[in-house]
Amino acid sequence: MKKILLSIFTVSILGSGISQAVSDRNTIPVAVNLNRVLRMSVNTGGNIEFTFNTIAQYKNGISGDLASSGSAGTAAANPMYITSFTIAASTKWRLDYGAEDATFIGVDNPANIGLTLDNVGFSLASTGTHAFGTELASIPTNAGAEVAALQAYPVVLLTDGGNAAANAGDATDNAFTMTWRCGTAEGTGTPMNTDKLIEQGLAPDRYVTNVLFNLIAL
Repeated sequence: MKKILLSIFTVSILGSGISQAVSDRNTIPVAVNLNRVLRMSVNTGGNIEFTFNTIAQYKNGISGDLASSGSAGTAAANPMYITSFTIAASTKWRLDYGAEDATFIGVDNPANIGLTLDNVGFSLASTGTHAFGTELASIPTNAGAEVAALQAYPVVLLTDGGNAAANAGDATDNAFTMTWRCGTAEGTGTPMNTDKLIEQGLAPDRYVTNVLFNLIAL
């Protein structure tokens, strides 16, 4: 009787071993590194200089924009007074800008500080696929519709438009031109100086300031 019981028990073990599933587990780590990209490139017009040689220029100003009202000294849009730049960003961004000085400062005589920043102005245009009113906003230029006077740093020049389509993108999305002018008395929201240069009694000098740009992730 014992032999019979032993035989049945052995068969039961073998049957259990044959039906049991076999598995082997491995792990492969997968990681995604999102490194922030934030870059501004000034492509042309990194140095802007206005030279006044005629009474007409003193009265009407000088502009890089052919359509600028009252501008003188340009028969066509003049690349000498146009800054082009691009922004590549992997996230929403804001561009602050402004002059590092409260006024222009004379090179020959640093005491000459009578040339105020608002004698210089600019128009702003988007030449990329991103547009004002959707991906982009610009309060100083009223979304690129108006000429804005130069202001002291920091001023928000460009920012995200608050639309579902963010202003993040590459250089083909975020491409811009600033068309500078001096003494043209233009603009409404952030207007230039309404007094023409010839009326301001400024001492002859080479007046300078640096315009700073700071690109910030939002």
